[in-house]
Amino acid sequence: MKVAIKKESKKYILAFDNITQLCGTNIGLKTFLIDSICKHFSSEKYKEYEESLIENIEIDGEVPGRKQWECYRISSKEDIISAIQMSKGSILGKCLKEYVGSFDCQNELFQIDELLMSIFEKLNASLLLDDVIEFQYAREDLFNMIQQTSVRTKDDKDIHELDNSELLDIFFRIIAKQQELVPEKRMYIFENIDHLLSWKDYRELVHKCEALCRESNLWFIFTTSIDKYVAVSDALIEAINVINEEIYSLPSAEHIMSFIRDYYPVEAKWNEEMLFSKLEVIIHKIGLNSELIQPSELILMKIINESNYIKTKWLEVPKMPEIQCLLDENVV
Repeated sequence: MKVAIKKESKKYILAFDNITQLCGTNIGLKTFLIDSICKHFSSEKYKEYEESLIENIEIDGEVPGRKQWECYRISSKEDIISAIQMSKGSILGKCLKEYVGSFDCQNELFQIDELLMSIFEKLNASLLLDDVIEFQYAREDLFNMIQQTSVRTKDDKDIHELDNSELLDIFFRIIAKQQELVPEKRMYIFENIDHLLSWKDYRELVHKCEALCRESNLWFIFTTSIDKYVAVSDALIEAINVINEEIYSLPSAEHIMSFIRDYYPVEAKWNEEMLFSKLEVIIHKIGLNSELIQPSELILMKIINESNYIKTKWLEVPKMPEIQCLLDENVV
């Protein structure tokens, strides 16, 4: 699937799938793209200064309906906490509403409802004797009471004390439950998730999302810009977009392997594991002009590191044809 997002006379094309990764260091452009997606797939009216965002999105050449996805944006730890705290608009609150309205819960609620009615009758008889005013109770008040429930850990800690990985684990269990209760098409956008997790935890999270996508109609967008924060596999690679001075969407692993065999300056046996591990290192630098690191910068880094007893070394010493390739202005 191709998503085109217009900004004035420029059109940005993204490869899009159930799991889409927006990599690269052009934070301003990534923010605009995410703003456009979130605004389009929301029920909010466009403000005067947002006129340029109106219908600036196309999917495979067509402007999609604004209700195609129910869209959630997560940019911070507080956004995760808001989703799993109790409120009418939170994801947990919506799950609660669906469950309370289900058949399974009705018998217990009816019993509580009758008890509360009895309590209010006794309060009115005991405290408000003049019959001019009375305490009033309605069935919807019961649901409001339930919504006031606080959400804490089982050992009675505030959920703010949980680390980001624990909070995200809870978050994903709740969205899986929401899909079970109300199986609709939903999109979750995790903006700058590299500020919340280690790169190993990030990759595990993406693979967890893959499993969720196989089970229900969920879509995820992740934006990252820190080295190694990308999950690369056969299934994921064609929805990885690198957003720098230009936008580069990765082709299939087979296509990249064929390209490497044609142009790599020395004979080497490449396999997918090697390809994916090297893409993880360079992914955020693709599409940047004049990005080659100067030897003086490498030496400066080595000196500073060694002053802190941090040793650096080549994982693999480059061969002369590889060095010549780096110096050549026209490799392809």
